[in-house]
Amino acid sequence: MHFFGRTLLATAVAMTAFTAAAAPDDAAIKAKLGGLGLVPNSITPSPLAGLNEVVTDRGIMYVSDDGSYFIAGHLYKNDGAKPVNLTEQKMAKLNKDKLKGLESEMIVYPAKDEKYVVTVFTDTSCGYCRKLHNEMKAYNDAGITIRYLAFPRGGERSRNFSEMSAIWGAKDMAKAMDDAKNGHFDPSDIPQRPDVVRKHYQLGVAMGVSGTPAMILEDGTMLPGYQPAPMLRKMLDSRNGNS
Repeated sequence: MHFFGRTLLATAVAMTAFTAAAAPDDAAIKAKLGGLGLVPNSITPSPLAGLNEVVTDRGIMYVSDDGSYFIAGHLYKNDGAKPVNLTEQKMAKLNKDKLKGLESEMIVYPAKDEKYVVTVFTDTSCGYCRKLHNEMKAYNDAGITIRYLAFPRGGERSRNFSEMSAIWGAKDMAKAMDDAKNGHFDPSDIPQRPDVVRKHYQLGVAMGVSGTPAMILEDGTMLPGYQPAPMLRKMLDSRNGNS
């Protein structure tokens, strides 16, 4: 989870280090996470005794019953074969739900023969975002519809926050995005929509986006970074049993 950085990822947990209460103390957990600037949205038992799965506005954490200990990282189930990333599975479901109702705010580049829809958090100042955009025809020809949400990487402090606000305020948002990705966009005299860009950015943070482009598949799974169209199509086919 990017908010705390890689240094807090735990590779092993000594469960005896926890002084677990008889039952999760929701008030204590909320208070202690609140001291870190985190807002718990739900607190439920995890598969590990003494740890609770806490969904926050910055992702999923695993917290002791009294809130005194936490792990910011991924929880895996090891059945002796292929480990299952339980955190990723839960985040995918949450991500899918969070995207519902945002279709009217997305800049969409539809595939004529649509097989898959991929939502991309994009930044107009990002080199790999421009590379992805310049290859839009390849994605569409591969049957992949691309939908954009705004993610200026520094939030409102981003140098291009106002540019992206103007893109989402333009009458023809797709053309404005094309121009911006090619370095020819003039945001003057265009009403800005900072509210929309701020909303998208905050959503991305809540979904665990830490860089751009970040691709969200239809089931909510996140693919960080650029993926060439042929590779993305092959991966999508494989996930759907079409390989």
